[in-house]
Amino acid sequence: MKVILSKRFLLTTVIAILGIGTVSALSFDQQQEFDNAPVVGMYRFVIPSELQGAYNSVGVENLTSSMAQEPNTLSMNVAHVKTNPTTSYVIEMYKDGNALDTHRKSEHFQKYVNEVGSKLTNRKLYDVQPILLMEKAEPLSAINDNTSVVSMTEFTIDKNEEDTILKQYQLDIERAIRDDAGYKAGYILRDRNNKTYWYVIQIYSDDAAYKKHVSSPGYRFAMGQIQPYLKNSKTEVLQGDILVNHGGQSFLRN
Repeated sequence: MKVILSKRFLLTTVIAILGIGTVSALSFDQQQEFDNAPVVGMYRFVIPSELQGAYNSVGVENLTSSMAQEPNTLSMNVAHVKTNPTTSYVIEMYKDGNALDTHRKSEHFQKYVNEVGSKLTNRKLYDVQPILLMEKAEPLSAINDNTSVVSMTEFTIDKNEEDTILKQYQLDIERAIRDDAGYKAGYILRDRNNKTYWYVIQIYSDDAAYKKHVSSPGYRFAMGQIQPYLKNSKTEVLQGDILVNHGGQSFLRN
């Protein structure tokens, strides 16, 4: 089933999430077709030094309250660049547009926007849609534990080998979810306007779990199968700050 939403609705969403007045990169005078997959938001921004304390405390309150009070807010993830703690990434997942709207109207989110979100700088919105979303069955709650790791890999795929690439990633992520205690979640997203540009986000309990996964026979086999079909691949390993979800998410785009 397809849902038609105006781009003006998307603008309202972006403004609310990032606390900004304009997003010049987007055009909102046409309608865009969205499918009924979960809604995913991905953002990058810089946190001014004077906001670090408030960003952490209000951000924790916002995201943990979302998990406690919003059953259709599926996952909230914040991680910073290890070599540059002021630069953070946020990846949020909602069951649908109504769930996102509920979150935007919540008291805890409005507090976050008023006290922190409107003051962040160097913001970037990634216009993405999910391809695969998988999590361990049990809920995840890693909050400033100073050990959690998030890897983010981005690349351009050979369109003719899309099925092979997705299948190999799917097999490896399913195995890791099933067998590796330290592997918490694997998400694959693609650029909405350039469907050959992909992002793979994977969450680990610590650096040892990350290293175990990338050195495992299953991962090495999968990468060996798909590497010839990837271009300009780069991976950034981030330090997890707030990683929370209800657990059990399992979505695969048909």
